[in-house]
Amino acid sequence: MRNTGRKFLTGFIMAGLAIILLAGCGSPKPADTVNEFLTAVKEADVEKAVSYVEANKDSEFNFSDVNKKIEGEFDGKEAFNAIAKSYKFEEPKEVSKDGDKAKVKVKITSVDMKIAISQTISEVMPMAFAQAFSEDQEKTDKSMQKLMEATLLKNLSPKNATMDTREVTLNLKKDKEGNYKVVSDDKLMEAIFANAKDVEEMFKGLE
Repeated sequence: MRNTGRKFLTGFIMAGLAIILLAGCGSPKPADTVNEFLTAVKEADVEKAVSYVEANKDSEFNFSDVNKKIEGEFDGKEAFNAIAKSYKFEEPKEVSKDGDKAKVKVKITSVDMKIAISQTISEVMPMAFAQAFSEDQEKTDKSMQKLMEATLLKNLSPKNATMDTREVTLNLKKDKEGNYKVVSDDKLMEAIFANAKDVEEMFKGLE
């Protein structure tokens, strides 16, 4: 009877441990979400990358806009594709988890946007000044827009781009299904577009 009872107890404990382990394997992991998201970025799969992001109404940065082409404005998807060609990241590490929120730190190497845009402006500005008094201003504006886009894409390419390596701590939040999503905020903007805040300050100085 003792051996039977002992076997029953051992089996019960093992079954309980198996349930706990399986439950742990099935729970969402913030670092896995970040890894999947950044892999999609690296592969220039915008649609897949967007599926791992939660919009943030309190932030000026909306990642889903990267996939949009607005009439009269630069095609963000082309820039995203150019950046993705040289995008690299190391294994994401979970920093904290509290309730439905989490933080994940990751080391990223990608195009330095401040340098790319500064180079573009310095290359295009002389031609812009030369055509400033053109009689057909509308035609000139369209021509300069195309030149600006082509020059920026050139400066974002792996051949010409200056790279920046930084550590970014991304914010995550669980959705209604209990899956972690990367919050679309300044941290996410920095993860995709290195030194984007410096670019904003640069343009404020030109206003």
